Amino acid sequence: MVAFPLLVKRYSVDDLACFPQDGKLRELVDGQIVEWPVPTYRQSFFLLTIGAEVRRFAREHRLGQVGGGDGMVRVHGSEFDARGADVAFYQRGRRPTDLDAAATVVVPDFVVEVLSPTDRADMVLDKVHDWLRAGVRLLWYVNPETGTTTVYSGDRIGHVAPDDALNGGDVLPGFQLRIRDILAELDEDEAQP
Repeated sequence: MVAFPLLVKRYSVDDLACFPQDGKLRELVDGQIVEWPVPTYRQSFFLLTIGAEVRRFAREHRLGQVGGGDGMVRVHGSEFDARGADVAFYQRGRRPTDLDAAATVVVPDFVVEVLSPTDRADMVLDKVHDWLRAGVRLLWYVNPETGTTTVYSGDRIGHVAPDDALNGGDVLPGFQLRIRDILAELDEDEAQP
């Protein structure tokens, strides 16, 4: 008996606009849809707070622009690979010019991803690999439960405890942020009468 492989549709960046607006983030990996769940309050609080701090610093020092909300970026310009960052920083002079495209071809210099309670380790590592392969120079993967951040910079990987300062390295010189401060702000409302 001859076995015939099942045909699997290969999606492109242009197909992303055809999916329903149901709150799920959809990315493309080799033409296949990868779905990420709707963010929790904790996750969205972290990504908004970190994004606001990066934006404030970048504007104050005229270093570039910050995007968020998982705006899609083509990995290596491929029409079959697109990722969305929780927070994306583009150094001055590198802002995408294709502002209304389904996925920009300009890769951010710095990406922040905030871990979701339902994220699978293999999917997270695939996403990190894609960002680094695409040319992201600095990547923070923040665990909002523990406050620990995994930092990828070039070929170096480090772990930063919540009480220690994260820094922007040569991508955002002078920028520092302690995850402990975000955790404290998140718990602040509960502590007040």
